[in-house]
Formats: sequence, C-alpha cells, structure tokens
Amino acid sequence: MDSPRRAGLWLDFDNVFAGLAASDEWAAWRFAAEPGRWLRWLAEGADGDPAAPRRILVRRCYLNPAGWTEPTPGGGLAQWLGQPRLYYSRFRAEFVRAGFHVVDCPRLARLKNGADILMALDIADALAHPTRFDEIIILSGDSDFTPLLHRLREHDRRTLLVAHGASAHALRAAADAVIALEEFAEAMEGAESEAPPPGASRAAPPRPEAPRPAPAAPATDPVADPGDAAAQREAIVATLRHILEAAPQPLHLPPLGKRVHEALGGWVRRGRFGGAGTLVKLIENTPDLALEAGPGGGWLYDPARHARPSLEQPDIAGEALAPEEAGALALRAALGPGLAPPRLASEALDFALRGIAALLPLTAAPDGTQRAALAAEAAATGLDLPPREVDAVVAWLGRARLDWTAPPGEAPRERLARAIFAEITRQVAAAGARLAPDEVAALREWAGLAPRADAPRDADTPLPAPLAGASEAATSGSAATSQPG
Repeated sequence: MDSPRRAGLWLDFDNVFAGLAASDEWAAWRFAAEPGRWLRWLAEGADGDPAAPRRILVRRCYLNPAGWTEPTPGGGLAQWLGQPRLYYSRFRAEFVRAGFHVVDCPRLARLKNGADILMALDIADALAHPTRFDEIIILSGDSDFTPLLHRLREHDRRTLLVAHGASAHALRAAADAVIALEEFAEAMEGAESEAPPPGASRAAPPRPEAPRPAPAAPATDPVADPGDAAAQREAIVATLRHILEAAPQPLHLPPLGKRVHEALGGWVRRGRFGGAGTLVKLIENTPDLALEAGPGGGWLYDPARHARPSLEQPDIAGEALAPEEAGALALRAALGPGLAPPRLASEALDFALRGIAALLPLTAAPDGTQRAALAAEAAATGLDLPPREVDAVVAWLGRARLDWTAPPGEAPRERLARAIFAEITRQVAAAGARLAPDEVAALREWAGLAPRADAPRDADTPLPAPLAGASEAATSGSAATSQPG
C-alpha cells in the first residue's frame, strides 16, 4: 500500500486485562499503564506486515470503572501496590492521555456491563462513517463478536482480532488476522517505553530483571496448579464432566463453582478459570457441555439424561438457596421486607464478608464502586452475589454501628459476622419474637459462626439471644434484651 491504511480500534478493557492477568500480572499492568506503547506497536504493522502501517483514526476503550482484580497475594505486583485490589478506574486517565475516547460501562446486571453491545453498535456505525475504515481492530476474546466479524467481512473490511488463545475457534476464524494475547504481551515487553507524562504523580512499578516464575500452588490445594492456562482449563473441564456424570439433575452454577474450587484448589479462582474469566464463559466455549441461562449464571446439564432446567421446576429453583439459609428465611417473615436479612447462601455471605474485611480500615462504609467491584468478583468465581445483596450486607453492618475506621484485627471476617448476627438478634427482639434453638443454630451457621457451647437444647428453654421466627411471635409488647453470644 502506498499510504497507511485507515483503521479504527475498539477495546474491551475488562476482557483483555483479565486475560493478560490470568497468565502474567505484569503484562496486564503494562497494557493498562502504558497504552501508548502497544498502540504504537499496532500502528507500525504489528500483524507481520511492516510495509503497511496503520493510521488508527478511532481509538475507543470500553471500561467498567467499578471493575477490579486481585493480584496474587504476596506477589510482586501486590507488594508494590500495597493493597489487595487493583481497580480498573485507576487506568482511565492513562487511556485519555493516549488519545482514547474512554466509554464508561458500569454493570447493568450481575454479569453484564453492556460493553460488548456498545462496541458492536459503534463498530456497525463506523461502516456508514464518511471516512472509510480499511481495517477494524477489535481487542476482545468475547465470542459474541463472531456475527459482527462476519458482517464486517461482508462489507469488505479487513479485521484484526487481539484475543486470548482460549477464545472460541469460530471467533478467531471469522477474523482476517489474529494476535494471541501471549504475542501481544511479548510485543509490549519489547516495545519502547514511553516517558511518563508531565505532572504524573504515579511512577511505573519496577520491572523484574529475570523472568518471573509462576507462583507455587498453595500446599492446601487438592490438585497442583497445572500452570499453563490451557492445562488449567482442561483440568477444570474434566472435573465438570466428572461431577455432571454423577448428577441426577441439572447443576446450578453457584454451588457447582464452589465444588470445583473445593475439588481442585485456589488456583481455579486465581487463574480465573484458566483465563476464561468466568465459569459461564468456560462452559460456553466447551462444545460438549450444555448450559441453560438463568439466575446465578444458569445450570449445567446433560440433555441426554436431564430435563431442560427451568424456574418452574421446584427441585431446581430451590437449589439456589443453601440448607443453612433456613434461619435467614424464617427471619424475613418476622422482620418484614424493610429489614430482611441478605438473600444469600452461606458461601456467598462468606465471600462478601471476606471481601469487605479486606478493605478495612475505611473512612466510611464501602462506597458504590467498592460494593459493585465485590459483586463483580463474586460473579467471576461463579458465586451468586448480586449487587443489591452486597448493599444489604453493608446496610446491616451499618445498623450494627460497625467502626469502619478501626484496624481489621486478627479475625476481621468473624468480627463482621458477629456484628451482623448481633444486630439481627436486636432487631428481632424489637419485633417481639424469638427463634427456636435449632433456628438460632441455623442462623449462626449461615453467618459462619461456631455453635455456642452453652446453647439450650430444649425448645422451651429461654434462648440466650432474642431471635425469632415467623412461627413464634411474642405475646407481650416487651422484647427480651439479653445480648447474643
């Protein structure tokens, strides 16, 4: 070509950052902290055609400002950051300085932020733009873009896809050229670094001189971390098939995700399901696994043995609630909708409490960005933790007058659980009701607290804590005031 080809670039930030972080946290950092670096690499003809450089006329970055990732605990990036979470909003200014139009894409639902449909609409609009774009560059491994790539080919537009190697084959086949994230990361490593912008308050993190070894799998992991993303996915899929073969009915994804973590170990969460990002994405990209959409991500099932899952099936609909939630269910009728406990299974509540404890100390209760980020991380691990229930957990801690500024202490998660348990008991007492001993035990188990050694065994014996259920309303206007243990 006599002149650089005219190109437009559309980036799904969350997708690419998560894909890079799954294999190399420092590569993800460089991608986000120095976008001008890889942008120049692409402009020079990164797909092996240096004689045909590009003019990247459109640069759009679609980013969830509440999105975040958790660097490997004890790793180099986590130590440099000095905090457990890295929020995507931190990099917004870097992309603005690199000439990108940043489109904020907050979550619209538990699993979706609308970035993919916004990108598709904007790219479709580009087909009618007065400037004819010779090439469309898409940075995303989301298989939802496959029909869009087909449409771009019909309009005789060259397409370049930058995506994880685990992306669907149909997606990669629909593009004219594909750059794997591994190659993308290597290019960023070798590309010339740009000087920090004037007035920048943040220095770039130190670069390791030697290749960074993969973190060793924790000793508590039942199965050693295979290390390679493809091997991780293979191990997870094999476990899913094994569980599915023995399942008499469809498997709801939140408890299924927990079973996979327990069977294989913490590397499943750290590796974000082998780079797939979520359990849903991993199943969607595995041809012989059937997924039915629904609450909590849906259900995995075997069409040859299972009836198709639906919300009308009692045995399926009830699976979303763990048995230990019975105490919380009883409390809802006693307290009313205004003070209902969070509608969470025990493992989801535990995840929320641990996530909030990791933020302590704070100057005030977790803000909307932090609460949304916690819900997003839970969704990435397969847990059913909607944002509204994170809000409910924070609200109960607020009613308990939790001191957010206090140091977290040795057992911050237990401290939060005790605060919620104690506040629920106080509110029940104010409602003039009480719970039977087994309901008290269920509530403690739901909150993740050890059973009381001195708990009464007889239902007629007064409870040490003034808990109540819908079946046992108080007969007097006064309420018990004993403190819960």
